[in-house]
Amino acid sequence: MSILGVQIEEKIRDQHNNHNFALKITPMSKTMLAALFYEHGDASKIRVENVAIPKIDRDEVLIRVRYCALNRLDLFVRNGAPTLKIPLPHISGSDIVGTIEDVGENVANYEKGDLVAVNAVWFCNKCERCLEGEHSLCDEFKMIGEHLWGGFAQYTKVPARNLIKVPKNVDPQAVAALGLTTLTAWRMLKTKAKLSPGDVVVIPGAGGGLSTAAIQISKLLGAKVIALTSTERKMEVVKKLGADIVLNYKEEPNWGKKILELTNGRGADIVFESVGHATWQQSLRCLRKGGRLVTAGATTGFEGKTNIGAVFWLQLEILGSTMANMAEFKEAMELIFTGKLKPHIDKVFPLEQLADAQRYLEAGDHVGKILIEIP
Repeated sequence: MSILGVQIEEKIRDQHNNHNFALKITPMSKTMLAALFYEHGDASKIRVENVAIPKIDRDEVLIRVRYCALNRLDLFVRNGAPTLKIPLPHISGSDIVGTIEDVGENVANYEKGDLVAVNAVWFCNKCERCLEGEHSLCDEFKMIGEHLWGGFAQYTKVPARNLIKVPKNVDPQAVAALGLTTLTAWRMLKTKAKLSPGDVVVIPGAGGGLSTAAIQISKLLGAKVIALTSTERKMEVVKKLGADIVLNYKEEPNWGKKILELTNGRGADIVFESVGHATWQQSLRCLRKGGRLVTAGATTGFEGKTNIGAVFWLQLEILGSTMANMAEFKEAMELIFTGKLKPHIDKVFPLEQLADAQRYLEAGDHVGKILIEIP
């Protein structure tokens, strides 16, 4: 049944009331094109059709989306998980760049036509952690594109507090490509791991969007980077992004030991982890005494074998990180706006081909970011 069917008007409204998505669905509603899914599963579940444009509240803005980048998060949300409870149908997409179409009555400093980027962390701005400035630790933490409808649509709505204006001379594709990955990598390396000039940073899975951002940020902060990837094409790109040493983990399956050799037995100061199960054990192994492993993802699985003895004997630190607070978001965006970070965009797909784009991401042959252009 089409989402425009009047029969499901009340159901859709009820599903989204808790997330400020009270939609008025009628056959006469003004609509937008969106890519959504009605059930969890593979990419074949994605449908492109017309849905009602969200109605904004007084503290929100309506954004005409121009680009929305793909992330592994989108695959997780589409596939579903026992711990993920979201109302369906759902529109994912967290890396949003677009122009403001309408503003709520309480919104100041933004007006129609402003080009903006979105911090995908929804936060209450009232709880203890929010008042401390730690918005990604909010008691009511949600993600735009995960728990709330996101950017794979012509329009989306977000709280005005989640925005930053994009300067007119900045390419919106670059902002979409670098947005979420840059703010995540910035918090991981600067705030959590406290990277210092001269540190040795190991980056497994270096061909993805998050890792390519981490390479550039690490070099910007004065680190030496050892990157791990799997193909000649990816190795060439990673070298161009600034990695000092690039290893093919297929040719060096015992790469944890290799890194110890490359550092004369000392080990790495920091391991930037987003792969999870497949790399976890060796990531810990290659750390120096007092080294830090910082993680924000587990694309190959959430269970990793940990030698607890090594953790306390070598006094290792295992640090978790998720997204960023608004201060870190603005710091990360400034790196993009000033051109200190450069995007590597692998492909740009139209919204109608979102399913193909997600299959391409799942195949793992990309280097850098995949963008969705909204018609």
